[in-house]
Amino acid sequence: MALLEPMDFETLNALSAHGDDKTAIRDVIHYTYFTDEDEARGFAKAILAAGFHDVALGQPAADEGDTGFVVRAHHDGTLIASDIGERLSVIRELAVSFSGDHDGWEAALVLEA
Repeated sequence: MALLEPMDFETLNALSAHGDDKTAIRDVIHYTYFTDEDEARGFAKAILAAGFHDVALGQPAADEGDTGFVVRAHHDGTLIASDIGERLSVIRELAVSFSGDHDGWEAALVLEA
């Protein structure tokens, strides 16, 4: 099983505290930041090839003079630790290989039936 980081556990625990059904498949959105546009573009292509979807490259604070780039990528999956952990391992390893920083993820609350 892939290792989860403390922030992952915080997010999972917060969702669980609100009655989340961790077995429900849902859209999970990831944010990865880069200082170099070529690295961001290479990462975007690699993450798409790794099965993520709706991959988008942007400059979130360009109007404020920030020259950094963000790649937003989605995957569909559960929040079972082994499932989300595996996807997080993939995206984090790719982020490091392209000199990026995976800054976190978010997912909608799915209430247990």
